Amino acid sequence: MPKADLEERLAFLAITEDDRRLLAGLRPLFERNADRLVTAFYRHLLSFEPTRELLADPAVKDRLLGKQREYLVSLAPAAIDEAYLEDRRRIGRTHERVGLEPRWYLGAYSLYLSLLRPLLQDELASDPARLERATSALQKLVILDSQLAMEAYIERRGRELEYLNRELASMSRALEREYEEQGEALRTTARRARAAEDLVSVATLVAGLAHEIGTPMSVIQGHAELLESAVSDERARQRLHTIRAQIDRISNLMQTLLNLARPRPPVRTALSLAPLLDDTLAFVAEKLARRGIRVERAFADVPQIQADGEKLQQLFLNLFLNAADAMPQGGTLRVALRPDGDAVEIRVADTGGGIAKQDLARVFEPFFSTKSAGEGSGLGLVVAQSIVHDHGGEIDVESEPGRGTEFRIKLPA
Repeated sequence: MPKADLEERLAFLAITEDDRRLLAGLRPLFERNADRLVTAFYRHLLSFEPTRELLADPAVKDRLLGKQREYLVSLAPAAIDEAYLEDRRRIGRTHERVGLEPRWYLGAYSLYLSLLRPLLQDELASDPARLERATSALQKLVILDSQLAMEAYIERRGRELEYLNRELASMSRALEREYEEQGEALRTTARRARAAEDLVSVATLVAGLAHEIGTPMSVIQGHAELLESAVSDERARQRLHTIRAQIDRISNLMQTLLNLARPRPPVRTALSLAPLLDDTLAFVAEKLARRGIRVERAFADVPQIQADGEKLQQLFLNLFLNAADAMPQGGTLRVALRPDGDAVEIRVADTGGGIAKQDLARVFEPFFSTKSAGEGSGLGLVVAQSIVHDHGGEIDVESEPGRGTEFRIKLPA
């Protein structure tokens, strides 16, 4: 404690050096009567349940009463300096540590005065002036002691409040972050809900279109078959055969659209992935060749899986077509198959332009597409992810602008 603060305290309470010397002269009196006073103090503490509980432990009781004796004798101080004030503050901190509330230890200071006043009256009865000065000096000193004890209490409570404020601020920031995260999650859910509604609308439209196109295609197919049997010119027959083949292709596309519009429960059988991947690559071989895309296969021996072949073909077709669209000027499509513990891993990588970092986290969102308007619906990867999850698998993607994109799929073997 700074010396200026000590001097200010003593001046404000009007504690003088004469007061200190007067009290110091009473030290023999306090020492002779200390045990009797402590016994009276102890009996008073036993009259109240909170302080009685504090004295239930014999070790605590002996230590407390010993400290009380020391304190009573110290009311005749050799000096009132920085060390004296620090000792009083330490007493206040001890009160806090043992859980003694201010109402009890402030009451104890009052009790000390009530016990010491009769003692002073008996000792100084023959000198009323000295008795008055001694009583006043003792009161001022006890007030100083109680003041310092209270400051220790306030200081500790201040530290606790500061700590609680920091904790509350931290909790507030955490709640704010959680609120923002939950808000973002709700916004994402709302977007997905709207996307689901859009998907339902699209599915209804697709189903209607498939039926509308399917009927005239059946009529054209029938007339083409009739014409083929009626035409004898070989060149005309070839043209009619081409017409029938393209009609079959359109019909297959319509059936695929109907399957998308009316999803069916997966039909799982023991399936070999290598032939399925080869068949799907053959399906897009013409498109890949037109774009100058070279295919690299790296198929290791893997166990069969329980899967829906039609659904997986749809999955791989989406990935291959996306890879082709990412390489309009040609490149390499790498398709790898390998065992991975209790799973089978399929990797589909292209050497296209890659996906920007800010878009990578959104590639599986409905209707999100990095393609130009009219070139992509934003549903292919949504369907792909759904198929993988339906098979109990995982799909993730890595991409870097200018260095291509790789999809990794793990399916349980």
